[in-house]
Parts: sequence; C-alpha cells; structure tokens
Amino acid sequence: MAGKVSLATTDDIPDLVEIFWEAFSGPGEVVFPHTDGGRKWLQRSFENFLGQKSYYRPESKVAVVRNLNSRPVALAIAHIVHPGQSIAGKAWMTRWTRCEDIPGINEKKLAEFFEPLARAHYLVVGKEGHVCKSSIHPFQIIELIMTKSTSRGRGYASALMGWATKLADSLDIPCYLDAGMRGMGICDRCGFKAQDIEIRYGGPPPCTPMLRSNAPKKQ
Repeated sequence: MAGKVSLATTDDIPDLVEIFWEAFSGPGEVVFPHTDGGRKWLQRSFENFLGQKSYYRPESKVAVVRNLNSRPVALAIAHIVHPGQSIAGKAWMTRWTRCEDIPGINEKKLAEFFEPLARAHYLVVGKEGHVCKSSIHPFQIIELIMTKSTSRGRGYASALMGWATKLADSLDIPCYLDAGMRGMGICDRCGFKAQDIEIRYGGPPPCTPMLRSNAPKKQ
C-alpha cells in the first residue's frame, strides 16, 4: 500500500542511496560525493544499519514509504542508543562506516558534517544516554528523514515521524533529533521541544536540537 511505513531491506539500498543523494545534491556533494566511491560508502553504511546488531554501536532501523511500484520514495534513519554506546565525537564512524579505504571520500569533510551535530547531541543527552537521577537510560535519535522531491507534500515525512515516535514510546525512551527550518512544524506537532544550548555550544548549533520526553504512561 502506497504511503504505508515499512522497514527497509538490503534490496532497497540502491533506492535509498538515490533518495539520500537527491537530498544532499548541490553543496552537499562536497561531503557526500555522487561518485562510485560515494555510492560505495553509502551502500556500506546502509548495510551497517540493516545488518546484525552490535554491542559496539547503536541499534539502527531504517523505515521507508513505498510508491505503488513498491519502490522506496521516503526514508527515516533512527538509532536506539543503549548505555555504553557513545554518540559523541567520532562515533559516527561506527554508526555509519569508515572511509579510509574508499577513494574520493574525505574523512575530514564527513567529520565537519557529523561532529558539530554530535556535539549538540552530547550537550542535550550526554555522551552515552539520557541522564536521569544519576543513572543512564537508553534513548533514540532520529538522524534523518527525507523524501524524494516528486513525492513531497503527501504526508510521508509525518508518517515516518509517527513511526519513529511510536517506536520510542513502545520502548518508553526519550527521542532526540536535529531539526531544520522546514521540519519544525512536524516536530512541534509530534511533541518535540527545542533545546536552548547556544551559550554552552558557543554560538548557534548547525540545526535546532529537539527532545521529546517519554510518552505519559496510561493509567
């Protein structure tokens, strides 16, 4: 059914790469080049997300909305960060994948993209998890939600956001994301609250950090 959210499979990776590339076209190609090397890095990253769980990295889930031909046209990447799994600094290399063996992929450019966001994550949720009463609890990060330009305006991003927040609620954990201006309305409607970290960050962070607390438990 078109518009229904489902989990991605490894067979979807070529379409996921194309959705990602469209979202990061133009200036984004400096970080995520549209080359054979860039494709290889993204393919390996999605294989990482869709592969077996590892104690050393967050549990990743990729959800998609498919068109009438069952091809993905929108995607969301969410990570469940368990105690002991870091999201700070260079943790993106474990969460996505390393690149030193892939020609044309610049680790410095990737670090310049991921690590300022990781610093905002750290200031809101801590190095390893959401801190509450001196104990560390799991939390969820919605890292990306993106829709192909030809499929926008159909509620797919809202559907994917709903999937992610329901997942967090089912686990009774808070949920974090970095919001751009275009996605602020959806975030507000889903219960996310902007976090003021500008003073501690030393200026405006690259995106607006937003946190959604655990859903109230039903009596």
